[in-house]
Amino acid sequence: MRVPSSSRVLAFGLVLAVTGCVGPFASRSGPQSSDSTTARGAAGGEASDSPARAIDAGAPSEPDCDEGVAAAAGAGSADEGADAEPTTLDDGFELPEQAATPGGASGPAPFAELTDAEINARLRADIGALGPMSIGRAHGGVLVAGVRMPAGENWELMAPGRAWGTQETVDALSHAIDAVAARFPDTPKVFIGDVSGRYGGHFPPHVSHQSGRDVDISYYLTEGHRWYATANGSNLDRARTWHLIRTLIAESDVDLILVDTSLQRILKAHALEIGEDPAWLDQIFQVGGKSQRPLIFHAKGHASHLHVRFYSPRAQELGRRAYRLLLARRLVAAPTQYITHTVKRGETLSHLALRYKVTGEAIKKANALKKDVLRVNKPIKIPQTGGIAVPARLVLPARRVPPSPVAVAGTKPASGGAPCRRTTVP
Repeated sequence: MRVPSSSRVLAFGLVLAVTGCVGPFASRSGPQSSDSTTARGAAGGEASDSPARAIDAGAPSEPDCDEGVAAAAGAGSADEGADAEPTTLDDGFELPEQAATPGGASGPAPFAELTDAEINARLRADIGALGPMSIGRAHGGVLVAGVRMPAGENWELMAPGRAWGTQETVDALSHAIDAVAARFPDTPKVFIGDVSGRYGGHFPPHVSHQSGRDVDISYYLTEGHRWYATANGSNLDRARTWHLIRTLIAESDVDLILVDTSLQRILKAHALEIGEDPAWLDQIFQVGGKSQRPLIFHAKGHASHLHVRFYSPRAQELGRRAYRLLLARRLVAAPTQYITHTVKRGETLSHLALRYKVTGEAIKKANALKKDVLRVNKPIKIPQTGGIAVPARLVLPARRVPPSPVAVAGTKPASGGAPCRRTTVP
C-alpha cells in the first residue's frame, strides 16, 4: 500500500484503516484485466496465543466512519488539493427506508407469478436461472449469480474483477452513462470503480458494496479527467454530472447517492439555473433541502467520486424468497458482519477474541493489523458471523421523477462543459 510521506496523513490513514474506511487502493492503479473475486463467508484464521498490549494513542480517537453521515448541510466540504489520496470511504451506513408513496411503485411483486416450489426447482437445476440475487443489506449481504459490468463505449472499468452486481445495477448504470453521452457530444469516458465481489460479502476496503447494489463512479471533469481526481468548482463538469445524477434518480430505482457537500451546492445551483423545479430539488438534495429523506447525501471522501446505491427490487425479492433454500443447501455462506469496539486500556487481542468468540487472527485480518498491538481509544472492527436479516419484503418507493425544466430568463440551455483537455488514467 502506498502511503503519503506526510506524518499527518499517515496518522489519519491509520485511524481510517482500523475503522474500515480506507479508500479503494485496489482500484487506484488503473484498469485491471484480472477476473479475481472476493472471498465469501466469515473471516477466519487460527487463534493467536501471544497477548497484545494496548498502547495509549495520546490523542482523542477519530469519530467512527458512520457518524455524521446525515449531518447538517454545511458539515462537509471537498477535499483540498488536486488528486487527494483515496483515504476515506464513508459508505458503510444504512438510511431509514423511504415511505411507500400512494400511486407510486405499484403492481405485483417481482416473481409473484412463481410459487416458492417453482422457484426452488429452477434454482436447484441452475442457480442463475432466474437472474442475480441480492441478499441482505449493503453492509452485510451477499450476491448470488451476479453479473459483471461489461466493457462499454462510454465508460472504463478500473477493476473488472471487482465490478460484479445485480442485473438491475448494471442496466441502470449503463443507461444513465449512455444518456449523458447521447445528450452531450464529445463526452469523455466516465470511470467506474468498485461494485461488489463476484459472491458479494465483505469487500475491503469498503464497509458496504456487499450485495451488488453499490457503485463508485467518477465525476465528469472539464480538465484532469481521471479516476479519483478531486472535483471542485473549477473543474466539475456541471452539465454532464447533473445529467448523470438526474437520469439515475428519474429513470432507475435509486436508494441514495453520496456527494460531497460542496459539490452538492454547485450542482443544485446549476440545476436551478437551467430551470429545474426548486421544490423537487429540495426533496432530493440534503444541502438546503426540506426532505427528511433526501436522495443525495454528504459523506466524507466523496469529492473524488459518486457512490450510488440501487434498490434492485427483482434481485432483492428473489434473494428473499430463495434465501432459506440457498442457506440450507450451503450455496450461500453467511457473510461476516462487523461491530465496532473502542479499545480500552488494558485490553488485549486475546481478551477481545474471547469476549466476542472470534479468533485473534480474524480480528487482525479485519483491521489489517500486522502485529498483536491495539491502541487505546481506537475503534476496531470485530467480525461476527451469522445469518443475514432478510426483510419480509422490499417496499419500493415511487421514483422521484422531476417536472420538466422551465426556461429561465437570461440562461442558456445546458450544453455541457468544454471537452476535457486532458483525459488520463493513472
